[in-house]
Amino acid sequence: MNRFIAFIIVIPAVISGGLLGAEEISYFDKDDYMASARYPETLELAMVDCIAMALKSNSEISIKRITPYIEDNNILIQKSRFEPHFTFDGSLSDSVEQDPSTLLGANILKTGEEAFDFGYNQKFTTGADLELDFFNTRTNSNSPTFVPNPAYESEAEITITQPLLKGGGIAVNTADFRIAKNNKLKSAQDFKTEVIKVLTNVKKSYYDFQYSREQYIVAQKSLMRVEDLHRINKEKYAKGLASDIDITESEAEVARIRQALYEAEAIMKLAEDSLKLITNLVDDPALWNARIVLLEGLEYEKRDVDLPGAIKTAFIYRPDYEAAKIDLRNRDIAIVVTANGMLPTINLLASFGLNGLDAIYAKDLANVGGGKYNNWTVGFNVDVPLIGDENRGKYERSKSEKEQALLAFQRLEQKIILDVRNVARNIDINYRKLEASSISKESEDKNYTAQELRFKAGLVSTLDIVIYQERLARAEVSYVKSIIDYNVSLIELSRAQGTMLFDDNITLEES
Repeated sequence: MNRFIAFIIVIPAVISGGLLGAEEISYFDKDDYMASARYPETLELAMVDCIAMALKSNSEISIKRITPYIEDNNILIQKSRFEPHFTFDGSLSDSVEQDPSTLLGANILKTGEEAFDFGYNQKFTTGADLELDFFNTRTNSNSPTFVPNPAYESEAEITITQPLLKGGGIAVNTADFRIAKNNKLKSAQDFKTEVIKVLTNVKKSYYDFQYSREQYIVAQKSLMRVEDLHRINKEKYAKGLASDIDITESEAEVARIRQALYEAEAIMKLAEDSLKLITNLVDDPALWNARIVLLEGLEYEKRDVDLPGAIKTAFIYRPDYEAAKIDLRNRDIAIVVTANGMLPTINLLASFGLNGLDAIYAKDLANVGGGKYNNWTVGFNVDVPLIGDENRGKYERSKSEKEQALLAFQRLEQKIILDVRNVARNIDINYRKLEASSISKESEDKNYTAQELRFKAGLVSTLDIVIYQERLARAEVSYVKSIIDYNVSLIELSRAQGTMLFDDNITLEES
């Protein structure tokens, strides 16, 4: 790779105006596309350019980028369970009713009540619920027996409820919060996996286009050789040194190679379109029909692979492996929660209150503050299911799901080992094929040069020289393919080890 560039992808991408930014909506304009179709541009691209364009506008990456943002909000939702709450209630009421005893005076009993209450409540990670309440009530009545009139009643009360078995403990009450945090980590690993997938595909598409382009170049050289052969035959024929059959054979070969050249061009254009598609150039009305010129030539660099080291690296860097480990941690949390759900409910209850109990509101409040009158309660409640099939079923299901996930995890480990082993083996085989094809190409080139001289001297027939040309063309294509295959196998190694982001200097940062 001739050029090097660093990319930083930020997740989640949250900027003003929307989740992914207040981007302008682009509309399809057929006139712009038709204008560029008339005068296509030439676009020079290196591998890093293709990577940059693919990462910039890839829809799958955009979708995966949103997931960590969603998980951030799930964390906030679970965290909010332990947030304190302040409450206030106020009311005014009047009631009018028939006095049950007319001997007491008034036939109509009127009662008015004013109340305002303050409250504070909070849930703790141990499962405890705390309530602080301050009650205030003023009551007046036209009944002569209602003494004092008006009457004030104030009370400050604290109540604590602590589950001792079911629903108790930090591990149980923070389970959803920890799962949400794990899901955030898992979503980041899933995002890495998607980016690696896109990088792998764009690199392969780049090499596919390069291979088809080199095939086209070989076809062009083959056409030049056979056209030169046909020209020599015509010159020989004019001098009486070649027959009609020689002319016919070379002429037919020119037509056949020209047809092969057109087929190679069609394949090259399809590969070019595939590269435009994966790099999102098809969305640009100015460049959708551009002719792509690749800046890199046929290059390769020998790389020896230490198989044990490569496998160890894969277990360190592969995001799908890390995501699977996070999933196992969530399964363990679920088992703890469902196991706790089978326990009986035993809640410890305690409350303590201070009462005012005075006819004058100021003194009523002073009594509350001085602790003159108090009440308290200590108790517990017990709830034991007689059968408990539902909770037992949830517990057994969570254990089975963990066992299932563990088997899948072990299969993933095996798959990673085989994946790295196969890729490392392919690298070795493809390099040896590359060396062999290089020798073959060089030998066929030397042989054709010698046979061409013999043909010009009349020692080789037209049919023979055509065969030698075909052999040289096949050797040239085979050499090109061996280089492409070797480079692709190196890409596969980077993917199998999970190091592609590091290798390409791409950083995924959370915001």
